[in-house]
Amino acid sequence: MTTIPPLPEPGTQSIDDRRAISMRFLSEAARELQGGSRLQAGEKAWGAIAHHLKAIGEQRGWRHKSHRQIEYIGRQIVAELQDIELGEAFSDVYYKGHQNLYENQRGYDDLREVIRAAESALPKLAALQDAPPRPFTIESNNQLRRLMALTGNEELQLGDYSPVGFSLRHSPPPPG
Repeated sequence: MTTIPPLPEPGTQSIDDRRAISMRFLSEAARELQGGSRLQAGEKAWGAIAHHLKAIGEQRGWRHKSHRQIEYIGRQIVAELQDIELGEAFSDVYYKGHQNLYENQRGYDDLREVIRAAESALPKLAALQDAPPRPFTIESNNQLRRLMALTGNEELQLGDYSPVGFSLRHSPPPPG
């Protein structure tokens, strides 16, 4: 049986704290499903993903206090990486897992898939937390609205480019 990491002290969480919380939620998701709590299993899987997305938000200086902002971080990461599988994993965990807490529509097989999707996404998200953001060009109105919401910069425009993915905490590399 996997050891569940202890919760960090209350307050602002470091990236390492968010990783520990994420791993705790992932372990709890499997335990909840095994114990028959389908509603909590999906919610815990979503929590595991959400804490990694919040860590990326913190790392980049982006807003990450609401469901919408966390969703935007996930969408931005998928757009930045152009990773369709990661996008599908986020979608499965959110729509099948998180929404099941409210709707009770998913069975055990669906929730096992949700937990597997979260398990597959977490290493990619952890790697992103250890790497500088990738270059990004705003190519659509959806991307523009998302980055305005995350950065608070209302002056962004279509076609704007950032060598650090519009991170507010990373400096662009020196020219040359």
